[in-house]
Amino acid sequence: MRRRPRPQAEEPGQDSFLDIVANLVGILIILVMVIGAQATDAMIAVDHPQAADDPESSIDVQGARMAADAIEQDIHQVDVRIKRQELEIVYRRSERDKLLQLLTGIEEQLESRRADLDTDHQTHLDTHRQLIAARQELEDLQTGLQSLENMEPTSKVIQHLPTPMAQTVFGREVHFCLRGDRLSYVPWEEFVARLKEEAPNQVWKLRDAASITETLPPMRGYRMEYTLRHGGQARPGSGGNSGHRQIELDRFVLLPVKEDLGEPLHVAMRDGSEFRAILSGFEPNRTTVTVWVYPDSFDAFRTIKADLFQRGYATAGRPMPEGHPIGGSPDGSRSAAQ
Repeated sequence: MRRRPRPQAEEPGQDSFLDIVANLVGILIILVMVIGAQATDAMIAVDHPQAADDPESSIDVQGARMAADAIEQDIHQVDVRIKRQELEIVYRRSERDKLLQLLTGIEEQLESRRADLDTDHQTHLDTHRQLIAARQELEDLQTGLQSLENMEPTSKVIQHLPTPMAQTVFGREVHFCLRGDRLSYVPWEEFVARLKEEAPNQVWKLRDAASITETLPPMRGYRMEYTLRHGGQARPGSGGNSGHRQIELDRFVLLPVKEDLGEPLHVAMRDGSEFRAILSGFEPNRTTVTVWVYPDSFDAFRTIKADLFQRGYATAGRPMPEGHPIGGSPDGSRSAAQ
């Protein structure tokens, strides 16, 4: 009989070997995972070196990305709005063109109707004007007829001043100036008296000059300028061989110190005026009133002459060219009174 073989016992230490192999495989797997993670971090560090080293830089980059995304979104929204506005503008332009066409048509219709209305209105005005003219003509005819029926002969009065023949003035004389319808007193006699006192004191200036011109201080709104000169004939000296030339007055002028000198004519004709006050110091019928009249006041002189005639004063008019001052000279003429 054959003997059945006896089962062999397992070799000692086989389970430990398997454990070691399993542990090595696990370690290898862990190493692979660690190396893979390190490789991934290395790649991220290469792409973003600052992010790998600085956590705050990573946060800034993320914020910049978010801001860039927001700006890009806003740009897209603005682009959409611009396109919408362009469509709105095109639509509004189309509406405006339609309204302009409609308005043009309405204005043409109004112009046509206005022309018709103006024609009718003009015709009405012409008719109304003709009617008014006819009524006015009728009233004028009726008024003229009534005037002819009631008319009485009337006499026309012509004012006339019975003045005598002009005579040269040798008596007392008072001077006035009439210019721009303003009447001013001319202190003629006062200046002549002062000239007689002042001129001899200025003769010494003629030693080295042929003539001199001096000025007297203002008086009653006028100032006098006078000129002295050497005369044509010489007076014999004490030895009979030499002589001195005679000093004589060449001319003098009276110049106003301001433009609006005197008082207006309508004021001068009133009682209490300066003109009336000055005349009160001169006796009528023995005084001649000489008026120096400039071209702009010839009509006013007639008023003064009539007033002076009624008061008994003789009047002498001295017409003066515009721009010429009042003055006199030894070769001048005297006033002629009427």
